[in-house]
Amino acid sequence: MTSALHDNSAKANSRKGARRASSSKRSARTAGTTRLSVKGQIVIPEAVCQRIGLKRGDQFLVLADKETVCLRLLRPPSSREWSQLRELANVLTAGINRSASAA
Repeated sequence: MTSALHDNSAKANSRKGARRASSSKRSARTAGTTRLSVKGQIVIPEAVCQRIGLKRGDQFLVLADKETVCLRLLRPPSSREWSQLRELANVLTAGINRSASAA
C-alpha cells in the first residue's frame, strides 16, 4: 500500500512539474484587460506596451470576427526589405515597359 501511495504522489509531482513547465511558457505572454471608452477607444495595458515595445503613434491593422478583435502592429519595412521591394518594382516596370514598346 505504501508503494501505491508513493506511486500516486510521484505521478502527482510529475504532473505539477509539467504544469510548471507549461506555465513558464505562458509567462512569456503578457495579458491585461481594458474597456471600450465612450469615444470607441481602447487603452492597451502598460505591461503589454512595454513587453512588445509599443510607442505613441504606432499603427495597427485591426481584424475582427464575431467576438474576437486582433491587433497587428504595422512596422515600416527595414532598409533590406525596402531594397528588395525597389528591385521587384524595377523588374515589374521593366516588364511593363517592354510590353508597351512591343505593342
